[in-house]
Amino acid sequence: MMSGLVFVLILVIALLGLYILSDYTGYLEDYGASSGASSYPNGDEWEGDSWDDWDGGWNWDDWDGGGGDDDEEEIVAGGGGAYPDEGVKSAVYVELVDAETDRPIQEENIRFELYRTDITHLQEGSLQILNTYYPEKVSYRLYATREDGTFYLPEKIWQGNYYFHELNAPEGYDLAADTYFDVNELFDWPEPYVVQIRLSPAKNIIRIQMNDADTQLPVGGGTFWVIAAENIITMDGTVRYTTGQVVDTIYCDEEGYGESDELYLGAYTVQQVGAPEYYASMTETFTAEVEQRTGALPEVHEVEAEKTQIVLHVADELYADQNIGGARFTVTNQRTGLTQQLTTDSAGNAVLTNLEKGVTYTIQQSQTVGDYRPDSDTYEMVVTADGRVNGESSAQLEITNRVLRVVIHPVDAVLRTNTLDQQFALYDSQDNMLESWTSDGQDLVLTDLPEGDYYILHNGDAEQRYTFRVTDTASVQTWTISLFTLRSVVALVLAALLTVGVIGLMVFLIRLAARKHEEARRKKQEEPPKEKQEKETPPAPKH
Repeated sequence: MMSGLVFVLILVIALLGLYILSDYTGYLEDYGASSGASSYPNGDEWEGDSWDDWDGGWNWDDWDGGGGDDDEEEIVAGGGGAYPDEGVKSAVYVELVDAETDRPIQEENIRFELYRTDITHLQEGSLQILNTYYPEKVSYRLYATREDGTFYLPEKIWQGNYYFHELNAPEGYDLAADTYFDVNELFDWPEPYVVQIRLSPAKNIIRIQMNDADTQLPVGGGTFWVIAAENIITMDGTVRYTTGQVVDTIYCDEEGYGESDELYLGAYTVQQVGAPEYYASMTETFTAEVEQRTGALPEVHEVEAEKTQIVLHVADELYADQNIGGARFTVTNQRTGLTQQLTTDSAGNAVLTNLEKGVTYTIQQSQTVGDYRPDSDTYEMVVTADGRVNGESSAQLEITNRVLRVVIHPVDAVLRTNTLDQQFALYDSQDNMLESWTSDGQDLVLTDLPEGDYYILHNGDAEQRYTFRVTDTASVQTWTISLFTLRSVVALVLAALLTVGVIGLMVFLIRLAARKHEEARRKKQEEPPKEKQEKETPPAPKH
């Protein structure tokens, strides 16, 4: 009887041992999801002492136990981990990898939920709550990566269909799609079932809108390089772009809009390398920051396109503030030979636009106004491949016109003032009378005389002939005619009379002063000496 009881007791102990070997997860410490650690199996179950013995670099000595979220309360039902006997249970190991490079992403505290889909009527599957039992029961609903971007599920799971749902992503990566996997055979802790969470690097685009700088209307046809402003490195350690690398080219459409391909997150420099027809390329670059998508489109970078133009400005050569309107110019395209005419406005300006790149234009004045002389020079303006003239999108060409200004200034020979009522006639060197006039106290200004020799007759008297020469200069040429007139005679007489009067007055004053001096001298001689008078005066009587 006793031997039978002992046999039964041994059988019970053996069955209990088999249960522990097949189901129990080992000595697992309580784990907090925020710690970034996960759970590990009992060391007694390993057949090697490091990860290298079973496909990895994890060292058993580093194991600190735990997994999931220790803030979760123990949940007995409603989430998994407590199904009836469903066959084998397997250990699961999860690692984060870059979807493009297959390199590991070593980021801590990336959190996941585990769902099962094959035994539930719920469309999204049932959330799995896993447990550890030593030294006390702890339930987990969240599972977080350690510093190396991996974790173990804290408990083996039954065979079935599952998926991981990511709750937060590493910096520079998008959230992974739900990662589905099927467990249909036994995987133990030394060689667990490996689930790779494949994360795609986050990307976004750069958007550009080109508008005319003056009209703000869209301008199509611009081309831009996108250049990495820094080394663009993702968290798997891959250098996606190096500083200064041209990573994309943006082509603007007819409406002036353009966008880049999807680019890795980071800072980029945008440089214009092709300008629309008749426009100059930008010399400045701008920086664009590619940021993670938020649901809205990234900002549009507004680019103002400056039209290539040459501004002609015509002014008086001597007086720069006197603009000349109505001056005409002929502009010739040296490539095609085609010409066009330009006329300055009241401000003296004429604007030449629609200029072809890589073409030389010649500009020559064909007509001016009034007595001005047109500029005889021919100007060559080269539009470079970047749509600039002399390095500018808007080049200024300053042109002056000359007029020969002659001022005839008849003055009184004595008074040096302008004369009145004097007759004059102007003749050229061929004795042709060009102008006759009577002086009115103002100078006569002439602007229509060509270079040459001239003379002026006063009152038609050939004896009073004054000769001058007109030269080609922008300065005012003043001819002064000094005349002896009746006013001069009167002025001289008055001056003489005034002089005589002044002299007579001076003589009178001198003689008057001399007379007074003589009288004073005589008076002084007639007076007795003072001391002598005092001696001869008797003393006053004493009372």
